[in-house]
Amino acid sequence: MTTVDTSTRVRVTELLDEFYGRVDRAEPVRELLTEEAEFRGQQGREAVTELLLSLARKRRDNGRTSRHLISNVTIEDQGGGKLRVRSLILLMSIDSAPDAAGELVVGDHDDEVVVDADGACRLGRLTMSPALKFGLTPQ
Repeated sequence: MTTVDTSTRVRVTELLDEFYGRVDRAEPVRELLTEEAEFRGQQGREAVTELLLSLARKRRDNGRTSRHLISNVTIEDQGGGKLRVRSLILLMSIDSAPDAAGELVVGDHDDEVVVDADGACRLGRLTMSPALKFGLTPQ
């Protein structure tokens, strides 16, 4: 495994933080993706952006608020401006109504980040393998 320098690590973690923050707020992520981005069978920046927006809108329309927590980020330099970024993602989705439930999903991400000539990082391929899913019940 070839590790990356500190400045690259900071740029990648900032990218992940911005990406998941926008997903939680139902904001477009297109400029954070490569033109050839892939996620859940969708290919291309526009298709992935629309998929993520539709999922976020669906949660919002159902009265749910989501928050993503990123943990255990490891970054390997694959050469050619490509990085393998692995992380553990916790998604907490909570209903806003009184006595409402929610869910907690744990997923193992194995993603590709592309670094351009100017050092900008963009997500190329996002792969999530669900590990655990818990239903949350009101207290």
